[in-house]
Amino acid sequence: MQTRIFAHRGYKNAAPENTLPSFQAAVKYPIDGLEIDVHMTKDHELVVIHDEKVDRTSNGSGYVKNKTLAELKSLDFGSWFSKTYEHTQIMTLHEFLNWLSLIQFNKILLIELKTDHVDYPGIEEAVLNTLSSFPTAQWQLVLQSFNRKTVHRLRQLDGSIDLAKLTFLIAPRDVFDFLTKRIQQINPDFRFVFNRMLITCFKKSCFAPWVVDEPRDLINIFKKPLHAVITNQIELATQLRDSIQGSNQENHVKQ
Repeated sequence: MQTRIFAHRGYKNAAPENTLPSFQAAVKYPIDGLEIDVHMTKDHELVVIHDEKVDRTSNGSGYVKNKTLAELKSLDFGSWFSKTYEHTQIMTLHEFLNWLSLIQFNKILLIELKTDHVDYPGIEEAVLNTLSSFPTAQWQLVLQSFNRKTVHRLRQLDGSIDLAKLTFLIAPRDVFDFLTKRIQQINPDFRFVFNRMLITCFKKSCFAPWVVDEPRDLINIFKKPLHAVITNQIELATQLRDSIQGSNQENHVKQ
């Protein structure tokens, strides 16, 4: 078994996170999936960004929820990382999915709905509606959130979609949702799960701990092996996996 590698916000060590350059950098490697984050604007557009505010990753300030898409598009989301990426724009979810279609992305798409700090009424329906506009897409889809209500709302709206619960510590109710098939994955904070009991469980189940970047931790994961890992260290992770578990040429994505 090869451990699946998910690129956290694209390849955020090589290009500004959650932007097109970051995703383009990530798919150059034999990853198994892309992880992205989605918020909703003031005018109800879905945008790919991690933080509730734009302050850290742009030349602007304020909450995403208080800005229109046009206002967000006017901001520079690349210069904070490097002058090379000056004038990089935020992407809408639709723009991101359209790019994936153009490159014929056929791996796993892990989308986090960022409702753990800000309430975005209708975001679940909006995400599902946007995804439905790509009926011939080749990617495999998993939606996730820290917010249990969001996960349950997604299940009510779509009985067949794969869902994951993000968590710091695995709670009994997360296990219950997993065992009753309300969710298909539990994706926990890696810092709180690396012990013998949970390793035994993780080896045979659909878990993807986040965010694993230290070489010694990646080596341990690939030697066990765990089912999946979410990481920022794309080049290192793919090299270590190939050296420990053997390479799988089918993981490369066509540009």
